[in-house]
Order: sequence, then C-alpha cells, then structure tokens
Amino acid sequence: MQTREPTRRIVITSPYTLPHIGGVEVLVDQEVRTLASQGHEVVVVTSSQLGNGDNPQYPDNVRVVRVPSWGVLERRFGLFFPLFSPSLFVALWKEIGRCDVVHGHGFLALNTIMAIMIAVLRGKPSILTEHNGLQARRSNLATWAVWLFVHTISRLTVRLSGRCVTYNSRVEATLRRLGGKKKDVRFVPYPIDTELFRPPTTVERAQARVQLGWSDRRWKVLFVGRLVPEKGIPILLEIVSPQEYDLVFCGHGDVGILGALPRAGVEYFAGRPRSQLLTLYHAADVLVLPSYVEGFPLVAREAMACGLPVVLAYDEGYEPYRSCPLLTLCESTPANVKAAIQELQRLARAPSERNLPNMNQSLDDSVGWVKAIYQFPGAAD
Repeated sequence: MQTREPTRRIVITSPYTLPHIGGVEVLVDQEVRTLASQGHEVVVVTSSQLGNGDNPQYPDNVRVVRVPSWGVLERRFGLFFPLFSPSLFVALWKEIGRCDVVHGHGFLALNTIMAIMIAVLRGKPSILTEHNGLQARRSNLATWAVWLFVHTISRLTVRLSGRCVTYNSRVEATLRRLGGKKKDVRFVPYPIDTELFRPPTTVERAQARVQLGWSDRRWKVLFVGRLVPEKGIPILLEIVSPQEYDLVFCGHGDVGILGALPRAGVEYFAGRPRSQLLTLYHAADVLVLPSYVEGFPLVAREAMACGLPVVLAYDEGYEPYRSCPLLTLCESTPANVKAAIQELQRLARAPSERNLPNMNQSLDDSVGWVKAIYQFPGAAD
C-alpha cells in the first residue's frame, strides 16, 4: 500500500502576482494551483500592485496577502521591483512562523529577500527561484546599482537559501558564483498549459485572422510584452517595413514609445489576459522579442506551443533551448533581427504544420515541475 505524502504549509513570495501582467506572475499562479491541487496550504505574500490580467480564483487552501507597496522604482528607473510598507515584516514573520517551507521568487525582490532571512531566523527551509539574473538596465546608474545590490544583499540571500532554482543557464552560473561551490542550484524549465496553447487547425488559423481583420497574404510579426525599451522595442521600430510585413505590438505600458498610431506597418493591441493571447498566436506568422531582460520568455514558450516560430535576442542562458526547431536566436541588432524575420518568410509554413518543440521537459508537466522545485528534506513533495 502506497503511503500518501504529508501536506505542507508553504509561503510563496513574488514582487507581483496576477492580475498584474507578466511571465513570473503566470508561473507563480501555476505553481500555486498545482500545490493547492495536491492538498498543500499555500500563502502568497506579494505587493498591492494590480493590473488587467487574469484575476485568479483560488480554493480555500490558498490565501493571498497583499502588502501596501509603491512602483516608484519601475516608473523612474525601469526596475520592476516594488517598494513595500514596513508592514511587510509583520506579515512575513507571522506567516513564516507557521509554515513548513518558504519559496521566494526573485533575488532582487524585497519581499523575497526578507522572507529568506526570516526563514533562517525561524528555522524554516527555503527555496529561491531567480528568473532573470544580473542584466543591463536602461541607464548606467540603474545597471551599477543593480550590480552592487546583487553582489551584496542578493549574494547573502542566495547563500542563506536552502536551494536555488532557475530555467536559464546563465542565471544558473550566476547563482553558483554567488552561492559558492557547494550551493544546491537546479536548472528546472517551467511547463506550459498545452490544453490552452496548442497549434491551430487550418480553419482555426483562418478564423483567428478574420477575427483580427487580417488578410491572408499579409505577414504579421508579433511582439507580446511590456512596452518598455528593455524589451527591444526600439530595435523593432527601426525595422518597420510596410512593404514586407506588419509589426503587431500587444502589451501594457507606455504606448507612446511606439510613436504615432495607427500608421503603415505598425498595429497595436492593448495588454490582455493570457487566455486572450491565443487568437494572436494562432493568427501571427512569427513572434519576435529582442529583449535583454529575460530568463526565458513565457510568451516565447506559449507561442512555440502554438506552433508559432519565435525570434529571440541571443542570451547565453538560452543554450539549453537551442534544440527547439521553432526557435531562432540572433544578435540584438536591427539588421540581424530583420534578417531572421526575412529568413522565416522564405521558409514559411503554416503554424499547424510544425512540430512541437523539445524543451527538455514535458511541456505540460506542472506536477513534475513543482516536485523538482520542492523535493528536498523538510520541504513539500
């Protein structure tokens, strides 16, 4: 007779959660739902920052504690980490005191840093997931400040955590440098909901293009993400080419960064819940994201699960994903990005005719993903 594993009380921290729009937010939601479905009690301690994404409804064994916070760092410096009210300490001290394990997302996030430190003080095992690692920011001052923070406070956070997890090999190397030779660091790619994100049939693709008002002959180059320079938008705006294709932007943020709208060769759709992105993935011809602030973009994996080719700016941390037949990596310059688009135009096939990518893990194995994160002595299985 197989013994059922005990359920646990788990505290998860993340700078943002749904309905704030973003890839980390979606991954946290997926983690919470998987843990809850296994009977674990989950408490998410996050910021009060909201958005127009999906507003999740969780079962009774999940609580979300929103601490008052401010987004001044994002608005002024492009640093996507909220500043928290002092009440954060009280909330974390209380919740961690009665939990079995702590899982913090983001070694720059103030709530995660505090959670890992409190876990040590209260004798609780902890896990740290880092998504993007150390990357350049929009200003030299912000880049220098982040570098200093990572090599002091974040280094301490990495060393205090019981285990580190990432899905980017560059970030994995950074965590090993910060944590020391004996640090337990795991490369764990995240899963995708393949019931929602799947290749379209010929009819579904045609219907999606009709719904968006697109003609069959016009090539559509899709961008999905926050409308900020770090996502590579200036590069895309340099390769506007109405004679060859339309650039289609979908995201929230400063729409003014796109210039005058509408205009030839450029379309814009407001940011939307991820369930509503399916129509865009099915209708587009390629997804392009020349960003330099990523771990591995969630929208890229969603698009590829829909059979859509993807062009990403090269990051050494993407090397484990090179085997994906739908992925093109190129240098983050206008000339290289445009050349990648033109090559895909030359080789164009309908998304429904393409094979699903090999991403080093079953695409929809959320249970296996969560087990890989939490499986260590004293933590949840």
